[in-house]
Amino acid sequence: MNSLTQNALRALLYEVATLPKPGLVDPIGHSTHPDMDVYTFIDSSASLIPYFENCIAAAQTADDDLLNLFEKIRVLGIEAEERMFTATNGINTHKGAIFSLGIILTAFAYAQKNYANYTLNDIQAIIQQMTCNILDDFHHHQDTAGEKQFAKYHLTGARGEAYRGFPTVFKIGVPYLTQANGTTQEKLINTLLFLAANVEDSNLLKRSDDPQIFEWVKSQIEIFFKRGGYHTNAGKQFLNRLNHEFTKQNLSLGGTADMLIATIFVCLVQGIQI
Repeated sequence: MNSLTQNALRALLYEVATLPKPGLVDPIGHSTHPDMDVYTFIDSSASLIPYFENCIAAAQTADDDLLNLFEKIRVLGIEAEERMFTATNGINTHKGAIFSLGIILTAFAYAQKNYANYTLNDIQAIIQQMTCNILDDFHHHQDTAGEKQFAKYHLTGARGEAYRGFPTVFKIGVPYLTQANGTTQEKLINTLLFLAANVEDSNLLKRSDDPQIFEWVKSQIEIFFKRGGYHTNAGKQFLNRLNHEFTKQNLSLGGTADMLIATIFVCLVQGIQI
């Protein structure tokens, strides 16, 4: 198994093992996702191993046409979704991660093959070349949740992140997790909440159908960090209350979880201790 695949798998498992996460699945519960549990996520993660290997193979044999490389991994992503649904009995566990993690992993594989040395800025540039036409999707059809949100709220969601080279991951998540201290759980919880304050989470918007939800979440996260984050008992108690509130309102940080997975992956590839 390629080391990039290993780190992608580790990132998926690190995310689901982290708790408590507002509105998300963890080893203790499934909050606002009653149709899935931690075992569903483990099965889903394992099903994606061939996808990551195929993305790496596509990157290593690609020419300079990065648009063509992106179209190839889009096809691989559709196949990966089918394997995921087979593994989970039709439950969507990792559709967002298939998209974001697949693109980022492919960019790393391409850089490793074609660059003597590369930086994270190079990885972002590769991603932007791969996805420079991705926003055209919004003008052709409006079938997915992301496309409907663009039509209604003009939010570009995961496609916009890819188009910009995933700045939330590379400019917000990775720097924060790199300098974070404490246990792995403390680092990942705090990173998730820090990301959530900086992400227009499409899953959160889908659940609430109200763009004002972003400001409310930011205000709650501000309180969490003012109380010391997950390093303090006050921060932990507040997060538990916030988790209950998310469950009560049927809210989920699913899009932010995808950004956490990608952030973990990039840090692991860079050899950063988590």
